[in-house]
Amino acid sequence: MKLLKMSAGLMLGFSSLTAATEGMTSVGLTSNDVGTLHMQGEMGKGVKTEFLLDTGSAYVVLSDSTRRELEAQSALVKVRHLRAVMANNATVRAAVYRVNELKLSAGCVIRNFEAVAIPGAEKDILGLSALKTVAPFTVSLDPSVMEMTCADEAAKAKTAAVTEAPRRG
Repeated sequence: MKLLKMSAGLMLGFSSLTAATEGMTSVGLTSNDVGTLHMQGEMGKGVKTEFLLDTGSAYVVLSDSTRRELEAQSALVKVRHLRAVMANNATVRAAVYRVNELKLSAGCVIRNFEAVAIPGAEKDILGLSALKTVAPFTVSLDPSVMEMTCADEAAKAKTAAVTEAPRRG
């Protein structure tokens, strides 16, 4: 069985299921009639949603209803606008927000990432603006599961401090 593997550099490759990396968090995926993959998530204070998993999307996309719920909780901060290019090559003006929290599982919380609110969007899309924070990750199709690198906040802070420390010698 093959897995799709995404690295921090966003390079695609394949590895076997037995090569699962230690320290990864597993999150179940569901599939619909057309074969797209979906993942449950929770943002803000209990806003539960089902995301379409889309590694081709540069941003997390918020549906109109999810955006309204998060705005009511003050869980979004508008940071700018951009022109979004849609799959059909149409362009739309969209607001970019900073989202304070997304829980994908008990052990996997993504904080302070950017999401785009595209007018008229009916589905929430889990794109690279959040996924890059849990890279490397793998997607398995049988069973449908995503393995992610979800280090706790203390471990991430320690890693950042070590990487940013000046070299001596």
